[in-house]
Amino acid sequence: MAEYTEYWIKEIAPDKMAKSTLVREKQDIVRFLPELGHYKLTELRPEHFRKFYTELRKAKNQKTGKPLSECTVEGVHACLCGILSDAMEGGFLDHNPAWRTYRYAGKKKEKKVADEATTRKLIAALEQESLKYETYFKLIIATGMRRGECCGLKWGDINVKGRSIHICRNVVKVSGEEIIAKAPKTKAGDRYVYFSHEMETLLNEYRKECEWETAEYDGRALTDEDYIFRRKGEPLPMTPSTFTWRFKLILKKHGLPEDLNVHSLRHTNASLLIAGGTDVAIVAGLLGHSQPSTTLDIYTHAFDKNKQAASRKLQAGLDI
Repeated sequence: MAEYTEYWIKEIAPDKMAKSTLVREKQDIVRFLPELGHYKLTELRPEHFRKFYTELRKAKNQKTGKPLSECTVEGVHACLCGILSDAMEGGFLDHNPAWRTYRYAGKKKEKKVADEATTRKLIAALEQESLKYETYFKLIIATGMRRGECCGLKWGDINVKGRSIHICRNVVKVSGEEIIAKAPKTKAGDRYVYFSHEMETLLNEYRKECEWETAEYDGRALTDEDYIFRRKGEPLPMTPSTFTWRFKLILKKHGLPEDLNVHSLRHTNASLLIAGGTDVAIVAGLLGHSQPSTTLDIYTHAFDKNKQAASRKLQAGLDI
């Protein structure tokens, strides 16, 4: 297993996944090699993985000292399944021994979202911030795009007349390497989202500011190839972590729930769409999920609340 994993890292992984994803996979590999690396691939059995996951749940996070989260255990399982699936394709195995060996322990946590009242307070707080940050965070609330997708937007991706945005790239920053913009992982990730008249006004106002900055600092006119959120005086997009840090400051400054994060805005968008009765297939398309089942799995709680409300409404109408 250790020998094949080394081969996988060098020869297979670089051609099938982004550098940032490979960095995460290597973290998972460090966790499973001490326990499973000495086995021959053909010696691996389901009980080896089940026992390993049980022990992994007892391990401590080196930074916090707390037990590893269930999401971490789930991630290690996904990494193992991926590597062993490639081993099958390479003819080293005739089946994947890690399949169906993992079960989520405990209840999955609800995604952190801002309710409607908190969202309104957040929007009011953003209107007191700089135009750049107001535009960025409002775009995510309005469209549900990922933070890297928002960083990857160019002015040419916006159709003001149709009030639509073409999401066709994602910005990634790996420690120690330059920032890159790459195509979405899946076909579903390349998509269109839509915005309101109010957002159109905000984007027009922000574009004027960007036109002035480009002329002032670069000595040229703004073009459709310029990133909407770019480093001052440079052609590169801003780093997603910059907005993560700024968002935390905004929450603290305005007394808003500090357990929210930028990705919470995406979840908030999805939850509000679901609460408004939007069909799951439409929500999946707007979020860039390949399958509606993914949306259903992630937002089970939100859909359950809709089901409960629909049932109560029906029963009240029938006087049951």
